[in-house]
Amino acid sequence: MAGDPSNASLWTDADVYVGPVTAANPANAGAPFGSDWGLVGLLDGDDGMPESRDEDTDDKFAWGGILVRTSRSHFKLTKSFSVLEDNAVTRSLIWPGSTESQIIVPVPVPVKIGFEVRDSGTGKIKRLITRRHAIVEVDGDVDENETDLTKVTLVATIFPDGSKVLFDRQGTPVLQSLAVTPSTQSVAVGAIASLTATATYDDTSTQDVTTTATWTSSAPTKATVVSGFVKGIATGSATVTAAYSGQTATCAVTVTAT
Repeated sequence: MAGDPSNASLWTDADVYVGPVTAANPANAGAPFGSDWGLVGLLDGDDGMPESRDEDTDDKFAWGGILVRTSRSHFKLTKSFSVLEDNAVTRSLIWPGSTESQIIVPVPVPVKIGFEVRDSGTGKIKRLITRRHAIVEVDGDVDENETDLTKVTLVATIFPDGSKVLFDRQGTPVLQSLAVTPSTQSVAVGAIASLTATATYDDTSTQDVTTTATWTSSAPTKATVVSGFVKGIATGSATVTAAYSGQTATCAVTVTAT
């Protein structure tokens, strides 16, 4: 069976963030949510975050019963999650408008929601942040007893913006290439020269990985390398290689006499 196992994920942890409709999105998946976002806390991992799509469809047939076209309208997307904590954030979703001392008839208000899942095995992060807003309501009954954790299942109806965008998606950038600069280097015996390893990701971002890459020399009797620092040992040549997350790049090193 062909495939790429790195594209498969096992989401071992998750969080849900809630903010006002004016809340700013984090810059990327590696950036934390700002102070205007609140964390709902512990979630029921077995329940997960199921997504439900609802849409009206109408099949159009030509004479003779031939299906010609299908019209689609009234698309609706919901995402559910089950909270286990009783805190200020969850209470604002379960009992919107209520206070510590008074519970009133709930009237849901628009909020922004960020759904984040993490794969501890690969370090991947995936975020879905509502572009416009969501309306959150309690789904089903709330049972409080002595044997089970109190759990409240919430369902968020996602409202798209004028361009029909539901979510802004943020994910861990995928490494596309690695480069070592300079690609050729001359160093005298006993001298030290520095190299830089730069990773480029699929979102066009770059990262200096010089200190985290693994460096090797094809001829350590001629030149050695540690954390990007090349030292000339004896006259001759060597190929220095940097390796990082499955990608490699090289530098041709010439060692000259002092």
